[in-house]
Amino acid sequence: MTFAESFEKYLDTHSTVDKDETLKKISQNKKITSPDYIKNLPVDAVLDLHGLTRDEAWSGIDIFVEDCTRRGFKKIMLIHGKGNHNSDSDCILKDLVRLYIEKSPRLGKSGHPDNRNGGTGATWVIIKQNLSK
Repeated sequence: MTFAESFEKYLDTHSTVDKDETLKKISQNKKITSPDYIKNLPVDAVLDLHGLTRDEAWSGIDIFVEDCTRRGFKKIMLIHGKGNHNSDSDCILKDLVRLYIEKSPRLGKSGHPDNRNGGTGATWVIIKQNLSK
């Protein structure tokens, strides 16, 4: 066995740590979790739930999130309405979206876009497993 092979085996056995690589990963994780980074991430896909029943909306969100997760999207938008029309369906959909996000292990931080992009009538959400990619 050559010295290089012996040294390689020693490194594999004793698990040396690349400090530069570790610091780079820590820095990347801080960037990814910073509120400004998340807020300014572009929305990769949008689902409009207007006109759907509660069951249709839940099923639609489930299919949408699964597809977006598979496609590697990081931030998605769900349009549910503000709930201030004659019908209470928009308000029901807003509550349903919040409940879905809370129950889903795939989804993370969420919030409302600025008024130009829907305000409280829409919710953006992060797909956790895709954020670090």
